[in-house]
Amino acid sequence: MRIIRLHHLIMATLVLGSAWGRAFDPSLPAGGTFDPFLLALKPAVQMSPLPAWMEAPARIDPENSCIEVAIPPIWRQSSVDRYAVTLVFDDGGDGGPILEWRSQDRSHTSTISYGLGEGDNPVGLNSRTVLIPQALTKEGGTLVILYRGKFDSLMSVAVRPCRENATAVIGSRNAPSLMDEGLQVYEDREVNGIPLTPLTGDLQRGTIVEAELSAPLEPLESAIEFVAPLDGPVEGAMLKLETLGLDPEASLLVEVNKKPIGSINFPGFELNDPSIVTDWNGKLILAGWRKGSLFVPARFLSAGDNSIVVSLKRSEMETGRKVFLRNSQIHLRFAPRPFTEPLTTNAHAPIDVEVGKEVNAQSAFELPEDVVLPTVPVAP
Repeated sequence: MRIIRLHHLIMATLVLGSAWGRAFDPSLPAGGTFDPFLLALKPAVQMSPLPAWMEAPARIDPENSCIEVAIPPIWRQSSVDRYAVTLVFDDGGDGGPILEWRSQDRSHTSTISYGLGEGDNPVGLNSRTVLIPQALTKEGGTLVILYRGKFDSLMSVAVRPCRENATAVIGSRNAPSLMDEGLQVYEDREVNGIPLTPLTGDLQRGTIVEAELSAPLEPLESAIEFVAPLDGPVEGAMLKLETLGLDPEASLLVEVNKKPIGSINFPGFELNDPSIVTDWNGKLILAGWRKGSLFVPARFLSAGDNSIVVSLKRSEMETGRKVFLRNSQIHLRFAPRPFTEPLTTNAHAPIDVEVGKEVNAQSAFELPEDVVLPTVPVAP
């Protein structure tokens, strides 16, 4: 039994190095300006070679429960505009790690985040990415990561340089702030370091209604049922939710009104994503929240209450990690109303005209009798 456990520990260490890429291979030099800095604390302390933008290695201080990463002024790297830090930690509902920024001359300390965890909800393996404000990194300084009393729960740290790019955004509700190598988009509320608040309430955008099913965080043991009341027929729907703790090989199956329609789809991810860690037997785990969705055809929905059941199908050899859901919504598309065009003969007598019907339209424009038209000839 001891030999098997030792073998698994060795395999976990090897897989961790391969999952984080060539940064752990001392025979290969560190490369370009946008290379990340990676620091693994478990299962053993491993630090990547210093990328081009770093001037000194990170300082690990377990006695004071902190990690310090010196970041030079932005002007020294003309291509770099911002820095993003990703933390993976065991979230025990204690608020999570704290992020601070110490100025270059050590005269001033600013708090970037008062806690990256889920507050009073222990959720296990979590991951948060924070975009460090440019106002802080402009003159350089030190990123300080604190996890007082829970330093052993911190698993890994990654600091990645970013470049800014002008982006047009459709819709007033979206506020994208960061895009990773897998083209996954992070909203400002996700990367500003502030605790995430549930997206409660319903919202109507034209013929689309975004209806809340259950916004607060809740555990998914085996299955959970939502009820979606509808006043009338719809053209289609999209079920959306966020999940944490779901194994990459596991799936969430969906039934609508007792009819199976498929499984929740999740976007792909890059294998060098700093949110990827390994468990004791070398199995890859994706920490943090993931957004998923599933299209629901209109034939599965009807007027009245609709039952939506989400079931957890675990993968083989899974460790049984707890799975959580939040921000469960259903987006409904209703048929547009018949188009009507109001025509008026004066400001007080509106006429509703349906498309396809004959209309005796008269001009609503009349000249007052005392108006004198210009007599200047128009040039050809």
